[in-house]
Amino acid sequence: MNKYTCFVISPIGKEGTELYQDYKDLMELIIVPALEVYDIKVSRGDHFITEEKIDTSVIQKIQDADICICDITEQNPNVYYELGRRDETGKPVLLLKRKGAQTSPVDIATRRYFEYDWDNRHGIRDAQTAIRNFVEPLIEQGFEDRGKSASLSGIAQTLSRLERKLDRITYGANLNPAQGTGTGFGNGTSGKTDVDPVNKLRFALRSRNIPLAEEAMQQLQYRMDKIKFYDQVVEQVAAMGSKMAGEMAVEMAEEFFDSDVSFHKKVEYLGCLVSYLGRADKEQEGLELVQKLCSRLEGEADGEDPEDVAQIYNQLNRLYYGIYINTDDVKWLNMAVEALQKALQIDPEEEAFYFNLSTCYYAYSEATGDRSYYEKARDAIEACLARDKEPNENHLKTACRIYRALDDEKLGDTLAAYAKVDPYGAQLLADSWK
Repeated sequence: MNKYTCFVISPIGKEGTELYQDYKDLMELIIVPALEVYDIKVSRGDHFITEEKIDTSVIQKIQDADICICDITEQNPNVYYELGRRDETGKPVLLLKRKGAQTSPVDIATRRYFEYDWDNRHGIRDAQTAIRNFVEPLIEQGFEDRGKSASLSGIAQTLSRLERKLDRITYGANLNPAQGTGTGFGNGTSGKTDVDPVNKLRFALRSRNIPLAEEAMQQLQYRMDKIKFYDQVVEQVAAMGSKMAGEMAVEMAEEFFDSDVSFHKKVEYLGCLVSYLGRADKEQEGLELVQKLCSRLEGEADGEDPEDVAQIYNQLNRLYYGIYINTDDVKWLNMAVEALQKALQIDPEEEAFYFNLSTCYYAYSEATGDRSYYEKARDAIEACLARDKEPNENHLKTACRIYRALDDEKLGDTLAAYAKVDPYGAQLLADSWK
């Protein structure tokens, strides 16, 4: 049995067509030979590049694979959709593009990709090398489970916030920010040694390149004040899913809270910590620490921004819900709901709290068979939708699931609204009910 898995996102084409042969060659000449030395099983979907549906099993493979390789040579809507579903997971994905191909859509035009040329043996060898240089650091550090995915809109918002934090970074007085020691941005080739590590980190965030982010983090560690380093750098890398940064954040948590940083920054740090624990399935390991930190924040909450105070209980909700997912023990759902109710007492207009509450109630009804909790879930998701400033695919999808469980007549209109913001997701959801 293979140790790792790789799923290839690409057009398929009908057998006998030039498109079909091109991507068969890509698999057989470049991808499979590049990965076979690492005990990686390579697979791809079996749908065509037509109007046909994308099977749910394909999406599952995309989200579960240790790595994905995505070819963006063709401007193919299925490929773009599958790439988006992979991006939701935060797990590694390498983009490939054939030399001379047309420009990609603006949404992905700025993303890093490797341009391959298979018209000669040197081009094929270079492409194999690029793939291996992408994979080797991931194997060395270990693939991480990021099954608790975030929405694309959430990722975009998080990235914007992280980059604003990066803009605050300052170096020590005697250090030159251009004195980098890394390998640059190339596909495993030696790069310049004068790369600004802040720009390197920003690039890593944009390209979701965890090894590069960790490299930049290590370059910055001894150039900055310790507390600022954890606030402005470690949090950002941990939020990407870095195990290295996540463990550093755990170890530093109490010292960070003992410092004179603002209440708001402590709340941000708490959110980063809970995100890491959830990504690593370590909620139970971190339970005592998070509860201790939350207790401290409660004691410091007088006079602070209510939105920040409410986040204390929202983070407890996230932690408890994660423990429930790992244990199937409904007592953690009860604790998650209690935490959210406290958050809503403080900030009753935050739509995310109602969304989380609907998720907890739905899970409770599914676990216990008590249908009254479907009704509670409906009330919560409708409160969420009423506060949404624009349609949110995750909120609408959850509403659809709840309405279907209740056989509610609002299902049809809500599914139609969901289809407007995520047509493939809506189709997959509808197909799952057949």
